[in-house]
Amino acid sequence: MASIIKIGDKWRAQIRRKGHPTITRTFDKKALAERWAQQVEIDVRNGGFADDRRLAQFTIGALITKYEEEVGKLRPIGRSKAGALDMLKRHLGETSLARWDEAAVLDYAKKRKKMGAGGVTVGMEFTYLDGVLEMARSLWKLPLPPSPIASSRKNLRYLGLITKSKRRDWRPTPAEIDDICEWFRKKARQRIPMWDIIHFAIATAMRASEITRLRWDDIHPADRTILIRDRKDPEEKIGNDQTVPLLGEAWTIVQRQPRSGDFIFPYNAPSFSSLFPRACNTLGIVDLRFHDLRHEGVSRLFESGYTIEQVALISGHKDWRQLQRYTQIRAKNLHRKLPTPLDKSKRKPRPQVGAVIGFAAKRRPARVG
Repeated sequence: MASIIKIGDKWRAQIRRKGHPTITRTFDKKALAERWAQQVEIDVRNGGFADDRRLAQFTIGALITKYEEEVGKLRPIGRSKAGALDMLKRHLGETSLARWDEAAVLDYAKKRKKMGAGGVTVGMEFTYLDGVLEMARSLWKLPLPPSPIASSRKNLRYLGLITKSKRRDWRPTPAEIDDICEWFRKKARQRIPMWDIIHFAIATAMRASEITRLRWDDIHPADRTILIRDRKDPEEKIGNDQTVPLLGEAWTIVQRQPRSGDFIFPYNAPSFSSLFPRACNTLGIVDLRFHDLRHEGVSRLFESGYTIEQVALISGHKDWRQLQRYTQIRAKNLHRKLPTPLDKSKRKPRPQVGAVIGFAAKRRPARVG
């Protein structure tokens, strides 16, 4: 229950509730004290009250560190997420949870923009931070108020401080692919067979990290399939194994790789992302990335006549709507030879309406009773 006591010319509101520390605040007017006490009692009953005194004991940096230590042991944190959390600790590490409000959200977004961060990057950092705060709210039972990030997103989008990722519609031409592969073949010191890896990436629509994790023991020769271990997934990557077919030249490329260990392509995935742009820059091919080969592979599957569910099996997309992002079908490839209209003399006569109704009537079962 709340008690309102006059102390001098001030009014002190005090709330005592079992299981909660005593909450006290002083006001100039009795009406303000009563209004505050009534709202706090409602929030305490509903579990939504955030005591600033307790929140002030925690900083965002300490909370992220706790998240990395406790959650990271059970569920490994990916490279991009780890980098975002490190950036948040660097620039928000000393910010107390009691001061984390919409104004602080806006200040951080402006600061990151001045540093050169794009709207997609800032939005992703906020998403990861919200995940940490939600863990603190639900698992560690910190009395956090509703997320100021969620309530700020509309204004942040309006100001251009956070944006959606732009769809890439760039597809390499067959000539460009041939030129890039030839450029790697001519390099005497080229240890990684990039020409095979490039064609394999297109044929399978696999990510670089998936290609470098493929094992010889996971091949099923009779079916010409292979198991991709821990395939990327927004919900659960670890244990998300998937069997996919090795279509077209993918099977041939695998068979000609030397068996020098457990892995078919025993290389570091980041090497592909660093070597590939070198060839493109030398050849004057602008804005083409290794990951675009996955886009190209998915697009070719659709152009070859595979259905959405078949392409999703190969690419690993569980949400078929996401395939729109990776599918840039060329308009010129949609032209098809339309059937020639039949001559009127060769068309079959359309049946009379009465005849159709009469036929239906004959087939209709008689009513009983």
